[in-house]
Amino acid sequence: MAYIRFTNDGWYSRCALAEARDVALRVASACAEIWEHDGRGSRAYVAFDTRAGSVEIARAVAGQLGAKGLSVLLAEAPTPMPALNLSLAEDANAAGGFMVGADHRSSNYLGIRVRDTRGHAMGAEEAALVERMVPAKVEPRCGHFDLVDLTGPYLAHLRSSFSLEESWDATLSAVVDPLFGTARGIARAYFAGLGLAVREIHGAAIGDFGGLHPAAIEPWVDDCERAVRVGDADVGLVFDGPSNRLAVIDEHGSLVPSPKVHALAMAHLVENRALTGRVVVPRTTSVVVERQAKRLGLELVRVGDERAWARDEVNTGGVLSTTDVLGGLTVPAFGESRDAFVVALCMLELMCRAGRPLSQLVAELDSTLGTTSYGLRAVPVDVATKAMLKNLLPGVNPGPVLGKTPTQMSHAMGLEMHFDDESWFLVRTSESEPLVRIFAEAATKRERDELLDAAQDVVERTTSR
Repeated sequence: MAYIRFTNDGWYSRCALAEARDVALRVASACAEIWEHDGRGSRAYVAFDTRAGSVEIARAVAGQLGAKGLSVLLAEAPTPMPALNLSLAEDANAAGGFMVGADHRSSNYLGIRVRDTRGHAMGAEEAALVERMVPAKVEPRCGHFDLVDLTGPYLAHLRSSFSLEESWDATLSAVVDPLFGTARGIARAYFAGLGLAVREIHGAAIGDFGGLHPAAIEPWVDDCERAVRVGDADVGLVFDGPSNRLAVIDEHGSLVPSPKVHALAMAHLVENRALTGRVVVPRTTSVVVERQAKRLGLELVRVGDERAWARDEVNTGGVLSTTDVLGGLTVPAFGESRDAFVVALCMLELMCRAGRPLSQLVAELDSTLGTTSYGLRAVPVDVATKAMLKNLLPGVNPGPVLGKTPTQMSHAMGLEMHFDDESWFLVRTSESEPLVRIFAEAATKRERDELLDAAQDVVERTTSR
């Protein structure tokens, strides 16, 4: 494999360890050469996730960078992505960083992500430059690097950002589910240290992740939902593999949709934290977030789904929160990257200050903003089908759907249809995985599921032509 194709801010593949190691070394070599010539600092950070092979690749990358003359700090243990991002943002001498892992993908993926000096993903131009600069082959070298704890300073940063002592309810209980990812052991200890009664599931060091995907979405959150119900806990907190995204479970074991988590967090930040700013969202965002921004007097900015758009908004300042298509929430007041720990602390702080269970807070939100049901369905496809859909969807016009004539239709990102009852759906191919993602929202769960089914039927009819 001579040419490396980046998706978003990194490279991922189902491949053997030797191939992933070779690609990671080539990517690291290209980045080191670029950094040497663009006036950056001289320190590089390397972190890794919990999947089998990541630590070995990370050590090889650290050695390669050290041999190129960089001062290299290698995480001493699996590290949450927000901890790596914070380390970069706070180091004026940082050149950039790497996370060896594969984000929320299953255990048979390996990969490497590149971060800039602020802990952000690469922009499109920088990613294209790295692609051009990746050598066809490199000889592994073993330069010097130092081991460092990146997680401890990050947790100290969280403690300084959230003064929970004034509002903390010592009787609050939580089920923490790291999905075998980078929050394993860390989230349990952190929240227990704040006084919560914490039970952890999926926290063992299991190479195949027990068959789970470390993605904080259904169906991978099902075990946490059951654990909350059986254990009579107040809340469930499900961290994805890199600890970027969080799924929140109420005391009845019901998943709180990510747009409602965002809407609750917005209200908490404005009304309890006295923060303000723009709310930056992708086109796939729920109308609940739009209504909440309007209620709170906040400017809502819709951008493309790529992370770079939201990053550029954050860089200009004045942003209260941003979210991505899978619910990853960023609150720049506490850090400029998606952060599951920050979202968890916002929700816990809100529950404590409100003195009411999470389900009641969600019910009050529905009463204020109107009830809607938002959902995402990921449909696996092969590479050829994905490519075909990417080409065909911009020309698809299915006409009325479920007896409803669309009031608005767009092909900017695939196939997007809106109806006069504020329901809508979007079908788009994933940029980084062999998936078609279908987003839908309607007044009720039944209507939402009918829209998801109808949209999937459009996909199937399109591919069967």
